Amino acid sequence: MTNVALYVPEKEVSAWVTETDPKEARAWLASLPLADPGEAAREIYQALYTLNRLAVAPHTRVELMELYREPVATVSALLQTQFGGLPMPLPSDMRQMAEFIRQLQLEMAIGYKCVIQDLGAARIAWGRKSQVVLASERAMEHLGRALLCSYQVYMPPPPGIWTEIHTLFRCAETQACLEQPVENSDGAGSKTILRRYQQVLLLGLCSPYQLPQNECNHVAAFLEQWAEKAVISEQLSVSDPAGHFLINLALDAPPVPLAQHRGPVKSDPALRVLNTLEVARAVHDFSKSLDEGGSAKSLGFSDELSDASVREMLRRLIKFWGVAPQRKFARTQTRGHLSVCTGINALHFFGSGGRPFAPPSDAAPESAADAVKPAQISKSAGEPKLKSGEKRPTTSQRGLPKWLAETKLPTPESYPVDRWRLQDESARGLLLLREGEMLGQLRVGDVLGMQSARDPANWHVGVIRWIKSPQPRRLEMGVERLAPKVNPVALRVSVSAGRSTLYVQGLLLPAMPVLQRPAALLVPRGLYEAGRTLELVEANGLRRTVRPLKLLERTAAFDLLVFVDSPSRNWAS
Repeated sequence: MTNVALYVPEKEVSAWVTETDPKEARAWLASLPLADPGEAAREIYQALYTLNRLAVAPHTRVELMELYREPVATVSALLQTQFGGLPMPLPSDMRQMAEFIRQLQLEMAIGYKCVIQDLGAARIAWGRKSQVVLASERAMEHLGRALLCSYQVYMPPPPGIWTEIHTLFRCAETQACLEQPVENSDGAGSKTILRRYQQVLLLGLCSPYQLPQNECNHVAAFLEQWAEKAVISEQLSVSDPAGHFLINLALDAPPVPLAQHRGPVKSDPALRVLNTLEVARAVHDFSKSLDEGGSAKSLGFSDELSDASVREMLRRLIKFWGVAPQRKFARTQTRGHLSVCTGINALHFFGSGGRPFAPPSDAAPESAADAVKPAQISKSAGEPKLKSGEKRPTTSQRGLPKWLAETKLPTPESYPVDRWRLQDESARGLLLLREGEMLGQLRVGDVLGMQSARDPANWHVGVIRWIKSPQPRRLEMGVERLAPKVNPVALRVSVSAGRSTLYVQGLLLPAMPVLQRPAALLVPRGLYEAGRTLELVEANGLRRTVRPLKLLERTAAFDLLVFVDSPSRNWAS
């Protein structure tokens, strides 16, 4: 592996000092204050940064890098718990922490790349190949961890990282050492360069920017066991492109669906095909076991994951690694701005004319004039409580942006409205961009309300499908359209055995024939259960009992279901 095109820094003199004797380094690492992971991580980073810029014998450097692996893993895991799962955009200090952890992984990768470079230039051949294989597998592992950290907080990957991952694979392929085992330093079996590469490729294919917060970590854990079922081939011709992805080793990019490649793939030494069908079948078998009554824990998933969340994750993975969806509607570059709110309750509020939700009375109306109207309201439970003698601030006193005050939208603190720039749109979705401070925070799978100046009378309904945060004060998101207008309703589980349940807000979505989507109900997550009936009150006071037929989608924020009307019940029971 001589003359490998991998980035390593120039050797230089630093004001920082670090231990270059493995015995002394071991003692120093053992003395680190792991109870303060931030301070320990800072000291480790300074030591690694200095070590990577010093001239050290390659065999000594390997020994030193192996000593750093466990402390780096420990402090990274401890620090990640502080921002893992947080909605976007991250506070500036949390984003800086995420970028620091990513840089820590990149410095680990640099250390092993220095070993590869130094061994390539060394005259002594004894033990060289085994050391290069170990360093290549470790470098790919830490580059993969830097990618994972990027995905976790929706940051773009570091420039050049995919090029280096592909380079490490190609060199190992050339030297016929892809499947040479490398023992893990923690004693947990062995890995090969091939298997590590398969893991990184499959993680990049699972559309990480579309995953709910922290799910990429659970996908990475799944791939530790099942990535080896993927097959990489130089055979570019396949009878069916489903479940096949094109790898271009010369590009700084992950694989792309082979079905998206127009025409036959021309022979090229830099091209490979990744077959993920067996991985998708394994995921399907897990999903089937859950549907048949198995538990996520019995299938080897983390204790912190519920059966329902594992089932949803597996369904997403089948889509990503199975048949890649094709874009059905062309996107058009559009310029404009949208007012955006987040959540079912916010959409219910604005769709009801700015009136907070008041649960309907159980008494059935005697006439249309007595019907429950949204105007019969009480203050929302989400509004902050006032201290004795304190007056609730008016909209103009809340420090809202001028553009928002001019819209005359009633916006209590619990339902902030942000202004987003529309970049492009299609019949199915939109690309939105926001720069600067935001009033609310967002997650993949959140419900959005969108209002444009062209249609100020309506709030459109959408769902966040992906998020990217390329810069600290910049957020991009892809939104799928769900409905062109809001129909606020109140729902509760049907009264039975004399026991009453509370009403919650929901949205009745009209059918959208162009998207082949039937009329549906958008309700808070967990309201749907098979066999359960719901009592529904529309804005005009119309009451009916409905029976869910099918759960179309479940995210961390909502259940989307199709339904039919059921025979009337005694509402006063």
